[in-house]
Amino acid sequence: MDFEAIVCYSQTVILVLLAIGYIVNYMKQDKTTKKKVKTKCPSCDFKIQDENVQYCAKCGNMLSHSGGLSLKK
Repeated sequence: MDFEAIVCYSQTVILVLLAIGYIVNYMKQDKTTKKKVKTKCPSCDFKIQDENVQYCAKCGNMLSHSGGLSLKK
């Protein structure tokens, strides 16, 4: 086996390992991203994108007495 063939095979192996690492990192990152909750304030229809909100940022209406958004009726 000559030198050029060894270099070609080693580059192929390195590219495959990099692709596997990229795919594993992408799958891991996809699971850890925070999912946003999209609801609206019942009094002013302001879009709320967090689940741990007790008051509306626009009008100050109380959304929940405990932590998080209230259940929809």
